[in-house]
Amino acid sequence: MKGSRINRRSLLKTIGLGAFFINTPWLSASTLISDDDDVSFLRKEHKLFNVYRRLFNKRFDVQPQIMAICKTERGVQKAVNYANEHNLDINIKSGGHSFEGFSLNDNGMVIDLSHMNGLELDDYHKLVAGPAVRLAQLYSYCLPKGRLLPSGSCASVGLSGITLGGGYGLFARQFGLTCDYLTGVRMVDINGNILDSDDLPELLWACRGAGNGNFGVITQLRFNTVEAPKTLYQHRFRSFKLSSKKAVGLAKLWFEQCDNLPNHAFSAFVLNGKTLTVMLTATEDDESMVEVLKNFDRIMDKNDNLNPDPLEVGVKYYYGRSDALYFKNISAGFYKNFSDIEECVETLFEITANTKGAVFQINTLGGNINNEKWLGEGAYAHRKANYLGEAQCYWEKSEDMQQGMDGMKSIQNALYENNVKEHYVNYPDVNIIGYESAYYGDGYARLQELKRKLDPDNRFNYAQSINVS
Repeated sequence: MKGSRINRRSLLKTIGLGAFFINTPWLSASTLISDDDDVSFLRKEHKLFNVYRRLFNKRFDVQPQIMAICKTERGVQKAVNYANEHNLDINIKSGGHSFEGFSLNDNGMVIDLSHMNGLELDDYHKLVAGPAVRLAQLYSYCLPKGRLLPSGSCASVGLSGITLGGGYGLFARQFGLTCDYLTGVRMVDINGNILDSDDLPELLWACRGAGNGNFGVITQLRFNTVEAPKTLYQHRFRSFKLSSKKAVGLAKLWFEQCDNLPNHAFSAFVLNGKTLTVMLTATEDDESMVEVLKNFDRIMDKNDNLNPDPLEVGVKYYYGRSDALYFKNISAGFYKNFSDIEECVETLFEITANTKGAVFQINTLGGNINNEKWLGEGAYAHRKANYLGEAQCYWEKSEDMQQGMDGMKSIQNALYENNVKEHYVNYPDVNIIGYESAYYGDGYARLQELKRKLDPDNRFNYAQSINVS
């Protein structure tokens, strides 16, 4: 799906104290605590309160006491200081894509960073970004300059959130995760002080995979970039009216083919009800893909015969919807190979087929994500995995919600019973048992130690945040 055009008028070159912001002179003083060039504090009664409170997932209706609309780093400091004065817990919202609504809280303060979306690429190909840069904005800014920051594909996702949790997508097998290119951050801590990871290397380690909203408010991210490939080669195959047993057979064949994919290729196995779509992309046109494509053409019902595109054009086909939806989306586990889910995969597919609006998807990892040079450099704990599953369910009518929620919980239970217990922090699910080890592996104690130093009273918190004890 084509993404919407990103308006980058008046983007400032400096991130942080001079970050880009949109002035909002129509804010009504009667429903504001204060309003200046750095931050606006909105009460519940303000007409824009619900605009800023809105999440990508419409399932959540959470009511903070204050929305702090921060336009600069100084504004973030003012917001944190206000929260301290009034003993308010703090949650952080940049892209608003947290699957479990962790960007909001009840009766606390939410720091909204949506105005802090500046970008600057210097002559040495170093990228400096505000926390609320969206992925469509990232690609439209970097690709015409011949540079790429490997990241996800959903247009409206915020760069800080995806980076802090890891960040994979079409280019991860070729280049690595988004967090692997993170070289530094600035953060406002719970005392309103500005910290830089150049002075606190442990903070950079944590920001490479520990997720968002645990230690403070990230106000600036610094990245290395790579030379952007010129072309995106795209292939899509479909099969229809599948029984669960037939889908299992195709899944096994898909794993076999993907075990041999070149690093410049990515694939997704997407079972939507009883329809299977196998998507493959690549940035090179070489013989290593020929046999794989022939095999899929042979076993699937339809080959969509997509044409290659310039990378700037091709990425837009994967931007997805940007409007808010009702859904439940969960991590369905990390796998090394098909054997990790072989005993339960038919059950997973049966639940998917019998749950209205359900999708079960498996994405390729491996390649340079598993490169040993990244080991120990960040909190991302799943370098050995070659695949990542996710389950999704969408609905429009409220009466369909419970069936969808039950279906996703049944999938999670089936995975747990079959010892699939490692999960992706950017795909959170409140039903995950033992999220501390599921998301962070052996790194949780180390993250707790940093949490105790930076936020000893646990003021930055949500249902699955890093706890001090």
